[in-house]
Amino acid sequence: MKFLEALKTKWVLWVWNNTPTCAEMARLASLTFEQPPSLKLRFKMWLHYLICVWCERYYKHLKFLHRAAPHFTEQSEAFSTRRLSAENKHRMIQRLTAQAALCKRL
Repeated sequence: MKFLEALKTKWVLWVWNNTPTCAEMARLASLTFEQPPSLKLRFKMWLHYLICVWCERYYKHLKFLHRAAPHFTEQSEAFSTRRLSAENKHRMIQRLTAQAALCKRL
């Protein structure tokens, strides 16, 4: 068992050292929507996603936003006519005031 754990650790370290950093991955994830990356870069990104769930989630969120953004203008007209009721506004103000008072005491 220790051999397998050591092998897994060495593999993760190799991938970590031979793929872009998380900061670079964020930039590259954004760039993939403008121009397709090379096969080598796609492979490095895929390897990074295998060991970094946060970068993979970030990419999935970007992909969702990229697909959803064109439909926003179609849906935005429906939201522009909605308003908060006076009762809901009053309730929100009360809660925010209570939170602000609590924060001041801390």
